[in-house]
Amino acid sequence: MALTGSRTFVGFGFGPIQSGLFLYEAFRSGNFRRLVVGEVLPDVVEVIRQAQGWYSVNVAHSDRVEIAPVGPVEIEDPAVEADRERLVAAVAEAEEIATAVPSVNFYVSSSPGSIHRLLAAGLRRKAADGGARAVVYAAENHNHAAEILEARVLEEI
Repeated sequence: MALTGSRTFVGFGFGPIQSGLFLYEAFRSGNFRRLVVGEVLPDVVEVIRQAQGWYSVNVAHSDRVEIAPVGPVEIEDPAVEADRERLVAAVAEAEEIATAVPSVNFYVSSSPGSIHRLLAAGLRRKAADGGARAVVYAAENHNHAAEILEARVLEEI
């Protein structure tokens, strides 16, 4: 299956929720031409890049386990300036964005690659360019994750 859609999906975090749920479903939907993800672990970024942006997930069925390839994914390390710029540009064109990081505490850091800064910069650019609206999913295990993310991003804007 190729990326044949017209939309852009951006994710933050490349753990099991992002890779096995959000990116997998975005890929399968056929609605996206770009799958972009920010990941802070350089070794994970390098492995996915070496695989030309492809990875696999195991999907359990009642009678078998299916190995489902996903990709190509554009994976970026927010600690690297050029990667940060590509993430901001992707957010500016994204119609769907999902955070799936270990905790809401990961939304904000002093780093220039902090999620709240990347989202704020991308959304500012989106607004200035008259870009399409975006749905933002916050998949952290916290009852107020969406509200916390919104507040941190708005503080940065």
